[in-house]
Amino acid sequence: MGTIQQTKDFSWPNNWLNDAQINELKLIFASCFKGISSDDYYQKYFADAKSFKRTLRCYYFDGKLVGYCLLTFEHSNKKVLIRASAGFYPEFRKGGNTLSFSISQAFKYWLTHPWQQIFYADTMLSPAMYRAIVKRVAISYPSNQSVAGQQMLFDEFNGSGFESAYTKTKCLVETGRSSNYSAQELASFLASNKPEIAFYCKANPDFASGVALFVVMPVTLKQLVLTLFK
Repeated sequence: MGTIQQTKDFSWPNNWLNDAQINELKLIFASCFKGISSDDYYQKYFADAKSFKRTLRCYYFDGKLVGYCLLTFEHSNKKVLIRASAGFYPEFRKGGNTLSFSISQAFKYWLTHPWQQIFYADTMLSPAMYRAIVKRVAISYPSNQSVAGQQMLFDEFNGSGFESAYTKTKCLVETGRSSNYSAQELASFLASNKPEIAFYCKANPDFASGVALFVVMPVTLKQLVLTLFK
């Protein structure tokens, strides 16, 4: 596994990417995802007109861009939904790379808008990424500690999704793309005895075919306190 040596942050609209940086990102998209072109991926996640704020962290090794984590902020029925997307070259795929950035940005926004209802959501195609997040975040839906429930959140934020037979909630979404896993990696996930990965595979058995688990986390004082203790 490679080690990240440097990061650089960007924000839209005042400090955004130039053409060369966008082209570097598109190389990562092509490495990470099947079923969607790099241009279409950029337009869908990095240029979405629904977002009123975007913040991006880029990760570098020996001066080369090797990964990214993008957060977009959008209004949804008087709530704010923070959506996440991330990608890394295979040797740099460690879930912890993005966690501190995601949590800090979510709570930074909450601290300046404490009167708003804020939720962090991620469409997770990767069992490993799911495990990296829910191991460290105290409250998340769905999880092996909260298999069912919170249907109203999924109905509101994932209305076009569909129900998981395991959780009985509308927590699945067809993304039109899939992670570029090897047969060995897929077998390892399905055989894993790690609780978070085992739960993910039960809740979303078709993740290798482009179905993602839609995960929602409230951004609240309770979440902050419990996560710090966790």
